[in-house]
Amino acid sequence: MTAINRLQSRHFFTLPNVLSSKKQYSERKLLNFSQNQLYNVVSNVDDYHNFIPFCTASKVYTNKLLGNNINVMTAELSVGFKLFEEKYMSKVTCDKPRAVTAVAADAKLFNDMTTSWKFTPNVPHAKLNSVEAADHPTCWVDFNISFDFASPLHAQASTVFFDQVSKMMLQAFVDRCQTVYRK
Repeated sequence: MTAINRLQSRHFFTLPNVLSSKKQYSERKLLNFSQNQLYNVVSNVDDYHNFIPFCTASKVYTNKLLGNNINVMTAELSVGFKLFEEKYMSKVTCDKPRAVTAVAADAKLFNDMTTSWKFTPNVPHAKLNSVEAADHPTCWVDFNISFDFASPLHAQASTVFFDQVSKMMLQAFVDRCQTVYRK
């Protein structure tokens, strides 16, 4: 069989990778907060331990402004639940006020972990880049999280509660916005 024939061959059944423990969750919501407000809460990693479920500590170690509203941080988060307590480092890239992306940089706990937030003001497309759009009182949030634990024990435990914890995490940020901006 030539390379071309191999590329054109079809398989009627595709088996999932049963060894993969990768989990993914995505949600899009229209929230009653501005792009700036949401960005400010999500990019404030030092405060995560104050409101995110199971986050027991959060600390930013480095903070580097790259220009064009791009800021890159190195941060450590501690997460715990009952007998589990783990710390991991992340590279957090902030594109003010549009997006925040965190990628775990610690291979001991995760093979891969990426959390991304995208904030889009709820304005007509033609006005998205206007100065006032970032302060419009409603904003679309696209939240995505995917991870693959390095430990089979953590991977198995995560199958039980992943979706619930992912929803709780998004709600924790919404609640934090409520606390900070609706006093």
